[in-house]
Amino acid sequence: MGNITRRAFIKFAGLTSVILLTGFPRLGSGEIISNNFFDTPVGRQRLNIIKTRQAGQYKDDLILREKFKMAASHENPMIKRFYSEFAHHPLSEVSEALLHTHYKARV
Repeated sequence: MGNITRRAFIKFAGLTSVILLTGFPRLGSGEIISNNFFDTPVGRQRLNIIKTRQAGQYKDDLILREKFKMAASHENPMIKRFYSEFAHHPLSEVSEALLHTHYKARV
């Protein structure tokens, strides 16, 4: 066996990690394997819920656009009033504390 170059080693390590991370297919078992969650009964049910919720959100968005003639949140009169009377400008300390979500690692 000859010398292995760094490039060849990295290619081999990359291909090996892809194969190990995606899993080995079950060869010869005859069953069709799907890693897609939405192919399962629970996944199809959740997908139906997601699609229904999405349709409702799009409907509400359409009503908002037609009724209030607003296409973006920064055009919302309540948001404009909030910033003019209370928070003064976007990303101020007040708006950061009240409107922005802060995540932390949970173990």
